[in-house]
Amino acid sequence: MKKLLIFLIYIGFFAVSFPAKEVYGAEKLLLPVPEDQIIEPLMVNFSQIGQENFPAEYKRVSRYKISSINPTKRSNPLGSYFPGYRGANQLIIYQPDYGNYTYTNEYGKEATVKNGRVVSFNGANSGIPADGYVISGHGKAKKWINQNLIEGAFVKIDPESMTIESVITPQSYLFKAEHRINEAKKVIISYKKSLSGYEYSNSQRYYDAAREKFEKAKYHISGGKYKKALKYISSALILSEEAFYNAVPAVRNEFHGIWIRPTEKNRSEIAKTLKELQKTGIENVFLETYYQGYTIFPSKTMEKYGLTEQRQEFKGWDPLKDWIEEAHKRGMKIHIWFQVFYVGNDDVSATPGHVLFVYPEWANVQKKNALKDGPQPSRLEHDGYFLDPANQAVRKFLNELITEIITHYPADGLNIDYIRYPKSLSPNFPGHLASTWGYTEYARNEFKKNYGKDPIDLDVTHSLWQKWIRYRQEKVSNFVSGLKALREDKNILISAVIFPDIHKTRITKLQDWQKWSDNYYVDAFTPLIMSSDEYRAGNSVREIRSIAGNRIKIIPGLFEPFTMGNPVNLIQQIIAVRKAGASGIVIFDNAHLNKDFVNALKTRVLRN
Repeated sequence: MKKLLIFLIYIGFFAVSFPAKEVYGAEKLLLPVPEDQIIEPLMVNFSQIGQENFPAEYKRVSRYKISSINPTKRSNPLGSYFPGYRGANQLIIYQPDYGNYTYTNEYGKEATVKNGRVVSFNGANSGIPADGYVISGHGKAKKWINQNLIEGAFVKIDPESMTIESVITPQSYLFKAEHRINEAKKVIISYKKSLSGYEYSNSQRYYDAAREKFEKAKYHISGGKYKKALKYISSALILSEEAFYNAVPAVRNEFHGIWIRPTEKNRSEIAKTLKELQKTGIENVFLETYYQGYTIFPSKTMEKYGLTEQRQEFKGWDPLKDWIEEAHKRGMKIHIWFQVFYVGNDDVSATPGHVLFVYPEWANVQKKNALKDGPQPSRLEHDGYFLDPANQAVRKFLNELITEIITHYPADGLNIDYIRYPKSLSPNFPGHLASTWGYTEYARNEFKKNYGKDPIDLDVTHSLWQKWIRYRQEKVSNFVSGLKALREDKNILISAVIFPDIHKTRITKLQDWQKWSDNYYVDAFTPLIMSSDEYRAGNSVREIRSIAGNRIKIIPGLFEPFTMGNPVNLIQQIIAVRKAGASGIVIFDNAHLNKDFVNALKTRVLRN
């Protein structure tokens, strides 16, 4: 028991032999730097150090119940209405027979396994390796993954008992340290080849120190001295990450942004938040101004429509005014982050002053609920409610609200979010037709007037089905097209939150952002990258660039903090989207930007 306690202390809390501020990059390590030489990749023959050779005191074993393996709607009914057929609090195993990807959403955590060992983590929609599988968890299962899996953990699944077992030993941490060290080496070599005058001496110092600690750890593990080995592994991990952070240079005049839902209670707290963000190199704040059907500022438009004029937590104060003034004092910019058609997941029937309490006829309607009374939420959107883009009264209200904001506040940008219909299942999923949206009385009457058929009577084989799809897409596009006219002569960057994979997005979210690009309705796209996969991040930007050309700036939204990923993966994504032609990045979100992410960002990568 005593040895186990020592093991946990070293892995979780060990402070390396360098002073803390040196380890975290505030000072340079005073180590020799070879100018033109990087060592060969580190290779450890882990097959010679099997997990069974470690004493029980140095093993952390955990088991968890598997909900489903390669789930389907029939085999896992609890997940039938969720992406990837992964339901609440479920742990799912995705094997190659399932397909190429897990198709899960961003509210879980996933670990990729090869040869019985965890090799990487992802936030959502992971690629399924041909020679392994993916462990995916939501809720309680996500918590288990975060607490009991690391890179290098040994895992095995038992299909008969439907359980998964994780074993973590010092060897697991050695595996993780080796991976981190080689990542730093790869980046240094890449920039040396591609960037003239590249400065890498600081990164090299950390790299050399990490390798030294790694070699000592390997030596002590081979000799069975696990206590000493853990000490050096912890040092190697911290130093290798610092080597990586110091290796990635900034890009001049790159756009750096972050999404923020404000919680600050006064002007001094706003100033503190902005000051901390500025240290990281972030200068664009996407401030959530209208969300879940309420404004953060006292709105005359909301009052005019008989709605709650301001979010309760900001009553008696105008935070939007203070955010803009404090940002401009620092040379920073505020973009109005505006949830267009989404109005939250509160019980609208019991919330006086909410837009759907006052105007229930404005609610979007799903086909399966078309004959029910009152607004119905979307199960695929966390039981959230949406407004109907087809309804002229809805569009008029939203236009007036946006006009009020940009007329009375000197904002620098407008970022339109939820500019789409609620998500439906993909056409190849059972239940697709019943899951589709837009069957409001307003839309049905207008469509029937134009085409002679009530869309509720259509199925995907009907000759009018494609017209019904285009009808709803056009309603969203028409709203977007009017935004530039609202801003008049103001110098405001209009950006839109979109989803990559244009073909899927057009159908499941009825968002035709290609048309917005072709007609230059907006200045920039902020596509959501909800995966830790750097290759997918880069490919998403390349796909959008191939469609949008150079007409539109692409500023991808990176979700690594939100999905509880790690700073190394975030910076890997930044490298990937830069190579793919992005104009910058926006991070989701400030609430999840912990000190590890802040340290990584402010070291070098965003420091203009």
